[in-house]
Amino acid sequence: MVSVEGTNFESYRGDSISIFFGERRTKTLVVPDSGIFTIQFDVPDDATPGEVFVSVRDEQGNPLGNKRPFIVQAIAIELHPRDGAVGTRVTINGQGFYASEVVAFYYNGTSVGNEVAGPTGEVSYTLAIPNSTAGEHQIVAEDVLGNSGEANFKVISAVALNPSSGAMGEEVTVSGTGFGDTSDVTIYFDKAEVATGRSDKVGSFEARFNVPVMPSGTYDVEVEDGDGNIAKAEFTVGAGVNLSQAMGNVGTAVTISGIGFTVGGIVTIKYDDTEVATVGAGVNGAFSATFDVPASIGGSHTVTASDGTNIVRCIFTMESEPPPAPRLKAPEEGSRAEAETHFDWEGVTDDSLPVTYFLQVATDEGFASDSIVLEKEGLTNSDYTITKGEEKLKPRTKETPYYWRVKAIDGASNESRWSAPGSFYVGSRFVMPNGVKYALIAIGVGFLAFWLGRRTAYRRDYRDTYSRGSGSQD
Repeated sequence: MVSVEGTNFESYRGDSISIFFGERRTKTLVVPDSGIFTIQFDVPDDATPGEVFVSVRDEQGNPLGNKRPFIVQAIAIELHPRDGAVGTRVTINGQGFYASEVVAFYYNGTSVGNEVAGPTGEVSYTLAIPNSTAGEHQIVAEDVLGNSGEANFKVISAVALNPSSGAMGEEVTVSGTGFGDTSDVTIYFDKAEVATGRSDKVGSFEARFNVPVMPSGTYDVEVEDGDGNIAKAEFTVGAGVNLSQAMGNVGTAVTISGIGFTVGGIVTIKYDDTEVATVGAGVNGAFSATFDVPASIGGSHTVTASDGTNIVRCIFTMESEPPPAPRLKAPEEGSRAEAETHFDWEGVTDDSLPVTYFLQVATDEGFASDSIVLEKEGLTNSDYTITKGEEKLKPRTKETPYYWRVKAIDGASNESRWSAPGSFYVGSRFVMPNGVKYALIAIGVGFLAFWLGRRTAYRRDYRDTYSRGSGSQD
């Protein structure tokens, strides 16, 4: 839509005048008394691109005033960028399309989207280049009248590696786009052939190879097809390690092997922060060492191999299965025990050694914290005897007994359930002080001596008396 403004047409007030686009009449109006007017017209659908003059003429076709040039834009599109790999985002800028109408976009004849042109015929659209073979591909923009513009986009071959770094022997997936139509492809690692493949009809392929034995460093992975299309990517060879098993228990013998470390260097193996082995790296930086998994909690733990330059980590998972709950043996349920009580329970076996025990004695069956009178953690045997004076249990009746329970804890810190609680009572007893005890002993000994003395004297008197009464002349 073009707006035409006229001034100083007072001498033509009341006359009929027309607006011409080139030699084509577009609009007619009557000049107002002010001699000033504004009128709009649409650029004709079939206007020829280029410079066209807009003029005002009277009823006889005579020009009135100056004519003004108008540029009819030719339909055209530009691509930014004009080449790239599959997936490249390309912006299409166009001009000369039918104003405020839909413009359709095509890639190799396939619709890829639509956009509405602006009020002066400009349009912009962005697309991601779809899978397609190497070379030139046509992009077309077309409006509702069939007016179209076109441009070519050049697809460039490209490859991607997954992963893009790793250790010798690791499997790598190489994906390629923008190669020839059903063309044989060859993959080279540092110029040595490692795999082959074949592209599909749109020039894409996928192949796999194992990283060859190489010193640590960054190398080119090059792919070439039968049509001469070539693409490269970089792969970084680093040190790598492997565990003979990634899960186990405390004491499990694990072999860690590695490659790509410093030849002749010393590799230190750590389980979390605990050093568990050292070993020298031989040819190709390879090593192997075996260690016993130390006591640690259930869950994931980091195993690290380091030679001071290369540091590689992997995960070992410690088992988290709790041991079974112990079964109580003595004191028996409801029995009488001594103040220096002896506790005994069945031992628990577990793969993660050592197994330790946690003993609790309380005055409340629910083992409320304020009722606990004895706690012993880290017991290595399946029994415990109270020997310390401060631990001795005070007397309690059958009706108000003590309660006790035990749980097992394995070398991976996995805790069993508490055992079923047991109960017992401690009876009162009289303990004679040593001083009193010794005094009574002394009194007893004195009494015994006195009694023996009296008995001896009596017998002597009796014998003397008997001798006198019989008149014996002896």
